[in-house]
Amino acid sequence: MAEQPHLLLEPRQVVVGPWEPGCPECLRTRRTAAASAESAAELAVEVPERELPSFLADTVAELASARAEAQRFWIVDLATLALSRHGFLTDPRCPRCSRMPADTEQGAKATREARPKLSPESTRVRLLDRDALAATYVDEQSGLIPSVTSYVHHSFPFTEAVMAVPGVVTEAAGYGRTRDFSSAWSISVVESLERLSGYAPGKRTGVTAAYAEVADAAVDPRSLGLYPADRYRTPGFRYREFTEDAVTNWVWGHSFGLDRPVLVPESFVYYRLSMSGGEPGFAQEISSGNALGGCYEEAVLHGILEVAERDAFLMAWYQRTALPEIDLATVPDRRIRLVAERIERQGYRVHVFDSTREHGIPSFWTLAEDVTGTERPRAVSTGGSGLRPAEAILAALHELSQTVEYVAILALDPNWQRRARHLADHPDDVHTMADHLLCAADPASFDRYSFLLDDPVTWTWEQRLDHWHWPRNTDIGADLDEAVRRFAAAGLDVVAVDTTSTEQTAGGFRCVKVLAPGSVPMTFGHAARRVTGLPRLSEVRNPHPHPFP
Repeated sequence: MAEQPHLLLEPRQVVVGPWEPGCPECLRTRRTAAASAESAAELAVEVPERELPSFLADTVAELASARAEAQRFWIVDLATLALSRHGFLTDPRCPRCSRMPADTEQGAKATREARPKLSPESTRVRLLDRDALAATYVDEQSGLIPSVTSYVHHSFPFTEAVMAVPGVVTEAAGYGRTRDFSSAWSISVVESLERLSGYAPGKRTGVTAAYAEVADAAVDPRSLGLYPADRYRTPGFRYREFTEDAVTNWVWGHSFGLDRPVLVPESFVYYRLSMSGGEPGFAQEISSGNALGGCYEEAVLHGILEVAERDAFLMAWYQRTALPEIDLATVPDRRIRLVAERIERQGYRVHVFDSTREHGIPSFWTLAEDVTGTERPRAVSTGGSGLRPAEAILAALHELSQTVEYVAILALDPNWQRRARHLADHPDDVHTMADHLLCAADPASFDRYSFLLDDPVTWTWEQRLDHWHWPRNTDIGADLDEAVRRFAAAGLDVVAVDTTSTEQTAGGFRCVKVLAPGSVPMTFGHAARRVTGLPRLSEVRNPHPHPFP
């Protein structure tokens, strides 16, 4: 006989489901995470069992006898008898039904398959299916993503997908910035899924040791960028000092340079663990290098692109490197000039600098310079990278447009200039992304961009094409191999940790965290910048907080 679903009587409704193999505990945690504060309080109320009116009992009985649907449930409104059907995902850390696999060396070995791309110009193996994403992830009652909001007051379509992670109070979201609302909606959802992997391992961590005990099999944390010894003794500093005898948790990843599994400090992969009461890491880590894809190769490639973008931006900032500016009038892709024109209508001059480094991944720094002279935020920056330079610049300009608008909102505070000036004069008070933006926008500190804006060398699009050349590959693995070769030629390894959770697998995705020992990692908070122990950054000539948003 088929198992009967779980029935739960609540103050204003009856919940019918889930059916096995759905787990009532998973359903409870998903609903609690997705609920508002008021709704969460109602969920916590214990309602005594009572006999339901016959008409309501008949409705519940009919639903209970319906065909079983895994990870689905019904809600019956007690007042109106209105029915609503909902979906949820099992919680990979559920104490009742989860059987989290062990993290093993064997499991970290990269298995590769032929993966044809959508086209030789694409970096994806499949299109996003909005309906499938909605059905799997979006539900206001129980979804991993309770709400997706599209904002119409920006210059370009902008969408936010708010994520509900069981047991996590701080809100996280993914964002979509494109030229149409439908694709922006889908991108915001998958960006949320990508950020999910920073919270906790999807596998049971099995190695706890000092670096000295695992050095032959591990990435040296010093190669990832740390801090000078005195920084750790600063009152209130959140990170603990690395020594070869310091014991920490390690997870298995794959080194493309060594072509074998390697151990990586857990805190450099699951960067939100310490926010949930985990042990402090050796350094600040953020979502840079976290990437979601339709297959393993796609995810690793996009993780590399993000690492390259941030490395290129920070190398230029910290070394005050003069970068060639691209003459946008010579760009054949009209979309780039149209987006730049939209930004310039707001009183900003748009600059696009080629920041491509020796690893050869096309990378760009876009900067909006206020030309109204009205004491508005003076400078706003973003970055972009990609195998096709036009697409990389276009994405960076879309982000620049919305960052200009965001900084304008910050400047509605009548004290914004005082705050920006304070941050510029007291860099250790720069803690958040908003602080970085305000500090960078301070009109009185505009001379900090002199290395970029004083007599830049200007190149036409055609003059830089050879510099950005990328082979036309039909398989995503060939693009990944090319990126790995270029990093290796620059003396950089690529290490990928597969962070895929059951939630991401439900949508047919793979997720990774990519690290490149020796590259410059992105951080937020000036005191948390990681510039110690990086041979490529032998000298930091720029002492000021970086302007990356």
